[in-house]
Amino acid sequence: MNRNEIPVFNEREGKLEADRREMINSLANLMHESWRQGRFDAENNIYEPRVKATADEDWVSAHNGAREVDIANTSFSELPADWQEENYLSAKVATEKLEEVLYLIHDKWLDRNDNYASSEQKTQYSRLPNDEKLKDLDILKEAIDLMEGKLKIG
Repeated sequence: MNRNEIPVFNEREGKLEADRREMINSLANLMHESWRQGRFDAENNIYEPRVKATADEDWVSAHNGAREVDIANTSFSELPADWQEENYLSAKVATEKLEEVLYLIHDKWLDRNDNYASSEQKTQYSRLPNDEKLKDLDILKEAIDLMEGKLKIG
């Protein structure tokens, strides 16, 4: 199934899926731009080239039959679909796993604090108000920051 064929079951789920696709696309774009920055040559104001073959026939047609693309000197939105897909799939895995961790953080907190939790907190993560979701996200962000620091000095 390609990213534009995600099934929509009802209006609420459709909005959630559209939001999820937008988040994944944004992350895929950020990932590509972050990767490009590592190849930036400020002196010449270009990126170190990284030429790849593409099988995206629409892109090939739009680029006068060119079958190769310099992915380093091409923005995410201008990449052929096969090269966008690589970042998209990585972003999809990252967002899915982060969401799973956020559910787990909330579930484990609820296990420990069921007697003290408010009625709005006694629900699954996806139904929490945003201010409550942000509390779980803060825990995850702190853990990621600690891991990042350890990797940088480790």
